[in-house]
Amino acid sequence: MTLRFAFTLSVLCLMMACAVRAEHAPRAFTAHSMQVIHAEQAGKPYVLALWSVYCEPCRDELALLGRFKAENPSLPVILVAADPPEDASAIASILAQFELTGIKHWSFADAFVEPLRYAIDPRWRGELPRTYLFDADHNATAVAGRLDAEALAAWTKNLKQP
Repeated sequence: MTLRFAFTLSVLCLMMACAVRAEHAPRAFTAHSMQVIHAEQAGKPYVLALWSVYCEPCRDELALLGRFKAENPSLPVILVAADPPEDASAIASILAQFELTGIKHWSFADAFVEPLRYAIDPRWRGELPRTYLFDADHNATAVAGRLDAEALAAWTKNLKQP
């Protein structure tokens, strides 16, 4: 193997590793991100779940959402970690633990969280977990605290009725 070929192969491997890491990296959640999310989900119902690496009850909800997504692959589940950018590796580790790496996810882009929370819901004061169940018209049902499987199943069933 020539030195040039080895170098080229090394660069290609590094680029592929970076692309995979970037694909699984959270998007930066700013004060305008809810508008982006609504636009991306236009005309579709979806689940928006807020969580943190420091929130133990959030882990139960992540497990529930992982099962929900596996059973309902056509319903978007979007995760927003209410954690600063410095926690990106912990976020990735937890998402991998719950097999949620393929789900769209964001994390707070700034440590000044008040404008970010306000952009999601002016009434939200930061308690976690917190989930929003959006219908196709993007009317939201907010769930403070742990989301339970029965409430999620009832919401899904109501979506399928005319």
